Amino acid sequence: MSVLKDAIAAMKEVALLSDKVEKAGQTLTEISKELRDHDRRLIVIETTIDIAKNQNRLK
Repeated sequence: MSVLKDAIAAMKEVALLSDKVEKAGQTLTEISKELRDHDRRLIVIETTIDIAKNQNRLK
């Protein structure tokens, strides 16, 4: 009986860990999307600054 109890406890723990890993994966996916969005925005800002600098040099 004790072996059966231990096996059930282990399966519950595996299920819980699996759920936590899945949630962590979803969180990392969301963070990755946000990071790409920030990167795109930063590129736009850098490009705008470069264009402004070049326009000032031409004047």
